[in-house]
Amino acid sequence: MSRKKFPIRIPRFAAGIRAQEPRGGGRCWWAVRWRQIMERMGLGARLGRGRNYAASGQVISLAIEGPHVSASVVGTRPDPYSVTIDFRRPEGFARAAIVAALRAEPMIVARLLADDLPTEVEQLFRSRGFDLFPGGKLGEGRYDMTTRCSCPDYANPCKHSSAVLFLLGEELSRHPATLLELRGITLDELCDDPPPREDMV
Repeated sequence: MSRKKFPIRIPRFAAGIRAQEPRGGGRCWWAVRWRQIMERMGLGARLGRGRNYAASGQVISLAIEGPHVSASVVGTRPDPYSVTIDFRRPEGFARAAIVAALRAEPMIVARLLADDLPTEVEQLFRSRGFDLFPGGKLGEGRYDMTTRCSCPDYANPCKHSSAVLFLLGEELSRHPATLLELRGITLDELCDDPPPREDMV
């Protein structure tokens, strides 16, 4: 029985954001963890294609707005594909507890400001019942981030989303506080003076 042959599809040239690290991130422990998470997603060949897309500059725009990430990725069609990634963020008591615990550790905040990520931050999130890194198993629908792409690929995440995830890995390699931003927590609120207590107003 002969196998059906599919034409080779080469993406259009794009002079976008080029990944600087061939594996998608640096050697710091949090960048290594991010890569391990991507490798556990079961992306198969899409992982390598996404890496190639990131390295060749196919991602022409990338914006991080708290837990919402949006990007445009050039593929084989004339119009770029739209990619969005949304991360689950702690809310209510869990969020308040995480922020309060971080503010109570000025040395941890100082290291975050210096683009370092103490392992205590991950432990602090876990102690409040939340993962700092995307957790769960994608195939079981329990991964706490959602990827969407306007491409016709049935697979999710597709190679376009994978390219964006690779570039996110490089960004958080340089600025690990990005991980907190993806969870809806900014450095500004960790550094601001706490609001006055009601009994002191």
